[in-house]
Amino acid sequence: MGSGIFQTIGIGTDLIVIVLIALVLIQFVLIFTIYSKYRRMNRRLNHFTEGNDGANLEEVIIKRFSEIRQVVKNEKNQNRDIKQINDKFLTTFCKIGLVKYDAFKEMSGKLSFSLALLTENHDGIIITSMHSREGCFTYCKEVTNEESYYILSEEERLALNVAIGTEGANEAAKKREEKKPEISY
Repeated sequence: MGSGIFQTIGIGTDLIVIVLIALVLIQFVLIFTIYSKYRRMNRRLNHFTEGNDGANLEEVIIKRFSEIRQVVKNEKNQNRDIKQINDKFLTTFCKIGLVKYDAFKEMSGKLSFSLALLTENHDGIIITSMHSREGCFTYCKEVTNEESYYILSEEERLALNVAIGTEGANEAAKKREEKKPEISY
């Protein structure tokens, strides 16, 4: 009965057997190829998971994730510390301008000075000390947003400009140098 179907189609049983044998051989070749790839991959996986000290991959992964959690925790702490430092930085004197000069003609050696101490927001103080033969006079003026409620002397204004870092500080210093009297003999 089975051979009658193939004979009506015009295919001999010999041809069917040859095709089936070829299919079985192809399957054996595919199975052998898959098995060899599996063995190679299994060797690579075993080599990867063994490691140098015999630790397995799961332990290594758990350890790395623990380290990552610690790094994230440290980063949060560092960000908090940086924010605190930045907040404190806004209220500390970080901009300084110093101008030394001769306040009185009888004194030389530039013993008088104006010192501007400012925060990042340009708030702070200007301390002026003038030395003479009779004594030393010291004044302190408050600065808010680059301005003082008191009238500033030329040296105090120059010290403020130096602390702020404006280009006017360089120009004022040049004018001050030009005003110095030359000594003639």
